[in-house]
Amino acid sequence: MRNTARRQVVGLVSAVALAGVLLASATAETGTTFTQVQYLDAMNKALDGVRAKTRAQPKAHLEFSANLFFAHEAMIEHISLPILIKYADALTDTGVHRIDINPGLFPWRGKHQPTIDKYDALIKHIRKSGVKLVFNPQYSAIHHKVKSFEEWEQAALEVYAELARRYQPDIFIVVHEPTTMAARMGAKVSPKAWQEFAQRAAQIVKAQSPRTRCGAGGLSWEKKYFNAFLKLDELDVMTLDIYNLGGLKTYNKMIQQAHKRGKPVYVEETWRPPYYVKQPGMTLEAISMIGIGSTKYADLDIKWLETITAYASTWNLEAITPFWTQTFFKYSDGDTDALDPEYMRQIVDAIDRGKRSETFHAYKKLITQWGKP
Repeated sequence: MRNTARRQVVGLVSAVALAGVLLASATAETGTTFTQVQYLDAMNKALDGVRAKTRAQPKAHLEFSANLFFAHEAMIEHISLPILIKYADALTDTGVHRIDINPGLFPWRGKHQPTIDKYDALIKHIRKSGVKLVFNPQYSAIHHKVKSFEEWEQAALEVYAELARRYQPDIFIVVHEPTTMAARMGAKVSPKAWQEFAQRAAQIVKAQSPRTRCGAGGLSWEKKYFNAFLKLDELDVMTLDIYNLGGLKTYNKMIQQAHKRGKPVYVEETWRPPYYVKQPGMTLEAISMIGIGSTKYADLDIKWLETITAYASTWNLEAITPFWTQTFFKYSDGDTDALDPEYMRQIVDAIDRGKRSETFHAYKKLITQWGKP
């Protein structure tokens, strides 16, 4: 990208940062309360600001991906294989170049064979479709609780080796949101420790699957970790998880640093920041699920995907990956959360019946316009 274009994109951040950082929250921490109407207004203005600055800039075509959310470690045990396959087929039908899956220690630690068989069949089906396979392993305490980072490291490296050997993925992200993962472990893990883990993990993956590209990255506030990962020759690609606009200035710098080292960058996960009213004991992960799938935000979801696509294209990123893709099938009335049981039942029904939302069609249109041949 030309330097003038980069400066203009950097400049847009100051105009939208106030609306973008915590514009989603109605929180006593700032002394300001946002209503849903104000949230929608602020988000739309912020996204318009980004689009205005990127509209005239040079554009690059992207690879598009989508996260197969029902194949996530926390979900796959409860979803039937026919629904998983229909979900994968729907993502393929958008024209995506890749399908992302977030596996975990389960079912590999403890060898839960019914779920392993489900992964085997699903991934075999994905491979037949011709799209690339991307793994973003993560840790959750739903099935397996670790007492230390060292325990996680030992278990994870064994699982990584098996995933690489068994499935030969096109891309394997060896570290995904390091501070999020450490928080789930209840551990404090330095950038140096994560860097050493990433190096060992990439070596293990490549030993089992030499053609697999390995990567690492995270959120805008994880820049120290990102910089540590950049130093590793074992990593072929860097990733960004974009969930707010206020972090764009930092992401810009991360992209520039990676490109200087000759490493491509792509958006591993993205979705709009949620509207929420902060409650005692509310975690960031709980906040991230609020309002996902609510019809109130369907138009905003589409606008977010359009804007992040424009941003990624302007900055010559490799790819973009929406995370909450259950919205491709159905939205629900009310203040639906991502994992609301009734909403999950509605999604399964919609997938089974071949239903598609406007967000699905909007993403398909973006791929037609900006997807690499």
